[in-house]
Amino acid sequence: MRNDWRVRAKAVALTAATALTAAAVLGGAAAPKASAATAVSVTVNGTAGLGTIPSGAVGLNTAVYDSNMNDTPIPGLLKAAGINALRYPGGSYSDIYNWQTNVAQGGYDAPNTSFANFMGTAQAAAASPIITVNYGTGTPALAASWVQNANVTNKYGISYWEVGNEVYGNGTYGANWETDAHCQTSSGTPVTVGSEPSQTYGCGPAVYANNVLSYMSAMKAASANAHVCAVLTTPGGWPDNVTNPQTSPLPWNQTVLTALGSKTDCVIVHYYPGGSGAAGMLTDTSDISGITSTLHSEISQYAKVDPATVPILVTETNSNVDMDTQPNALFAADMYMTWLENGVANVDWWDEHNGPGTNPPSVVDGAQDYGDYGIFSSGGNNSGVTEPAVETPFGPYYGIEMLSKLGGPGDTMVNSTSSNALVRVHAVRRAGGNLDLLIDNEDPGNPYTVNLAYNGFTPAGSPTVFTFANNGNSITSATQSSASSVTVAPYTLTVVQVPGSGGGGVTAPGAPGQPTVSGLSSSTSGNSSGIATLTWPAATPGTYPVADYQVYQQSSGGGSTLVGTTSATTLNLSGLTIGAGYTYDVVAVDSHGNPSLPSPPVTFTVPPPADASCAVHYAISSSWSGGFGAGITVTNRAATAVNGWTLTYSWPDSGEAVQSGWNGTWSQSGSAVTVASAAWNGTIAAAGGSVSVGFNGTDTGQDPAPTVFSLNGTVCANN
Repeated sequence: MRNDWRVRAKAVALTAATALTAAAVLGGAAAPKASAATAVSVTVNGTAGLGTIPSGAVGLNTAVYDSNMNDTPIPGLLKAAGINALRYPGGSYSDIYNWQTNVAQGGYDAPNTSFANFMGTAQAAAASPIITVNYGTGTPALAASWVQNANVTNKYGISYWEVGNEVYGNGTYGANWETDAHCQTSSGTPVTVGSEPSQTYGCGPAVYANNVLSYMSAMKAASANAHVCAVLTTPGGWPDNVTNPQTSPLPWNQTVLTALGSKTDCVIVHYYPGGSGAAGMLTDTSDISGITSTLHSEISQYAKVDPATVPILVTETNSNVDMDTQPNALFAADMYMTWLENGVANVDWWDEHNGPGTNPPSVVDGAQDYGDYGIFSSGGNNSGVTEPAVETPFGPYYGIEMLSKLGGPGDTMVNSTSSNALVRVHAVRRAGGNLDLLIDNEDPGNPYTVNLAYNGFTPAGSPTVFTFANNGNSITSATQSSASSVTVAPYTLTVVQVPGSGGGGVTAPGAPGQPTVSGLSSSTSGNSSGIATLTWPAATPGTYPVADYQVYQQSSGGGSTLVGTTSATTLNLSGLTIGAGYTYDVVAVDSHGNPSLPSPPVTFTVPPPADASCAVHYAISSSWSGGFGAGITVTNRAATAVNGWTLTYSWPDSGEAVQSGWNGTWSQSGSAVTVASAAWNGTIAAAGGSVSVGFNGTDTGQDPAPTVFSLNGTVCANN
């Protein structure tokens, strides 16, 4: 497949069973006749910050086998859509491509697709490059020479460099689409990497991680400011949670992050949700918060670094359903914003041009779909259906372009909620005072009257409304008088730009900087003994000096509660619940009561007391698709023995469950798990005695570790 650019080499998706059928296109059923508009309530919380939109956040893949990659219209089309990052040289081709010779070993390189050609387009489009260096057949020296050429010789200042594409697809887990010359020889000879022999045969995550360290050393020697990114598996997607006793005895992410440790610089995941149809595909974005939460947890647990310091990039994404039509436009807009709201640095659509798919094209709600992963037509033909002229945008292009109406780099994302799951919303506060709202009506048959309510924001003028209609080929705009409601048609994307108060020449303070947490701890005095100190960089004064800072605690339902006001840039928190997660942000208020935009949020979990009389060590010992095994060791730190014990904890993810356990009597009710001692291990000796239990469990893709364990009702320390 690598030799045919019309069928993207990467189309191996997130489950082994669907690896070769992921490109199947399912036509949508004809939409029912639209009914009268139903009311939907949307609330925007202007004080609940979700962070600023990063520079280079809205990205797109390019590929050296695409002869249209650098066509003359491309830079203008990219700028018009607000696409400000470009990934090169293209998926699995990255692992066979030599940037110096512009040759992909065993593949096809189209004319005028060299690195210099690519950079011409990237610079003309004002897009930040993201480069995937050749791990499969390359060397650290080849990668370092690329960094040297780009950032030293030509001073391009490229920040993000991936080490390989989907390296886990090198046969480690059975599926083999990614070229990897580090794999074992046909005779099964162990691979030696650097000066250390691999502990396994083959090319599993331990070999990859050791090589990433070599690449990192060479590339950072060429340019210290280069972020060298490691490939991880996407939590919940194949081959996450899969192990191979010979080459990957522990999960990929655990192995890679443990090996990289404090050198973890940035990480890469890919995201190709499936879905059996448009409705299922459009709900997949609800998994993104869990994916990012799991990645942050893994970075903290295994690399043992602050996950806030490790950028996450989603360098490939698309759906596998109705790729060129309205459902995928809806998906694109919602998907980009959901990732960004959850703190990722960059999201890159696959891809610029791809060509029609191998399955017969379908008609989706009256519009022709070509099974083409590109955002632009390549003019190809499949099954007698010819695509429109080259560079004609498909639906997802306009879905991405709608984001440019919503916000841009440096603007502040804020929380918004909808009373109807089919009406998805995202909100951005602009530095100039506007509040912009994206409304994604994923109902193919019903319009809605969206009633708008605002917290921490006061509308002050007539909104401008941008619309991308179902099966449209452009974005339209209009002005309306009301800022309290807007009607959205079926299967449409709408951006409402609402002018805000604060005129009269008064400039509000700048947003406070990213808060950090210190002194996070708890004690044995009680379940709500957690304490922490928040500290944040001061806000820049506007017309008037900054008088106070308001600290808000965000709730899971989109609301926020003012928990403290201070003139300092620090606030002590107390009464926090052990094991609970908390999110806070800060708003500056000047001497005349004008509030700033909210700071980026900080999120943390309160740990159990370090001096508890017991300690628990929890570790996953094996994993596979749909399940995992783990061991738990309980240590008695007290001066007296424990005679008869019960261990309790709760799963953080609703999909986790105990299937069978040993060395104790296991039971589960809801998410709560109880393990009672067996007749032969009920005594835990004093001052360091321990007992171990284990289990096999099931999951729905993600299995984060429990945060709190209790022994006979006493909270234990994490060990």
